[in-house]
Amino acid sequence: MKERILDRVKKLEGLRDGAFHYEELVQRAEYIEGEFASYGFAVERDEFWFNGKLHWNILATLPGSGHGEDVILLGAHYDAVIDSPGADDNASGVSVMLEAAKALGPRKGLKCIAFTLEEPQADALSFLVGSRHFVKKSRSMGERYRAVFVLESVGYVSHQPESQQLPPFLKASRTGDFIGVVGNAKAGDIMNTFTETARIHVPELKVVTHRARLRGFLLLETRFSDHAPFWDAGFPAVMITDTAMFRNPHYHTPYDTSETLSPDFMAQVAEALILTVGELL
Repeated sequence: MKERILDRVKKLEGLRDGAFHYEELVQRAEYIEGEFASYGFAVERDEFWFNGKLHWNILATLPGSGHGEDVILLGAHYDAVIDSPGADDNASGVSVMLEAAKALGPRKGLKCIAFTLEEPQADALSFLVGSRHFVKKSRSMGERYRAVFVLESVGYVSHQPESQQLPPFLKASRTGDFIGVVGNAKAGDIMNTFTETARIHVPELKVVTHRARLRGFLLLETRFSDHAPFWDAGFPAVMITDTAMFRNPHYHTPYDTSETLSPDFMAQVAEALILTVGELL
């Protein structure tokens, strides 16, 4: 498993922002589409225009499945911030999501999505563009999500003391060797299931949870990924994260490369996610 995950990270990493490396972003999208299709999923492009260019989220579903069903959604963004190869942020999240999709396979009640344009765009004001578009469209179509898992930077770990920074008023270990699960008020059962599943089946994976109040507006850093539009729409959603800028010194820099990541850690996260979603299904 860990070899597959790392191999995908290497194929996904590289400059791929929507402004200056659009063709490279399209290449990553086509790779993800091919992976989903090879696992037996029906693949659909959720298209939209942004700054004069066509972009799309990539949706993978059970062939023949309809709309308006209660589903579990797995998501991760495949774009990278300008001037960074984005191995941790977020090739790691996409690769783990693909591993979960491969293991779970197409089945009723499961959908996967690779979001685009999550990162701040060249105008410095627009971000979460793909997920905002998708959630707005989902609501208009009457989609219902009983659990949303968003994988956001899940590959960097450090066992050095004081390697973990923390936002104000948040208590957790100062050693960056855990995975964080950040959920809204409706996501308590999701967080509990993930934590308990990891404790029993993946005991080497340390899990720290945080329940965000008021949709995360009391701690804005908890809203910095594609789960936030789902919170705003009232769906139970969690962000699974290595805490990104609070741990990884290469965050949003040219040094965010696959060589800095832990295949073992990513495989542990994948295993816990697969078992959790399997239980919820």
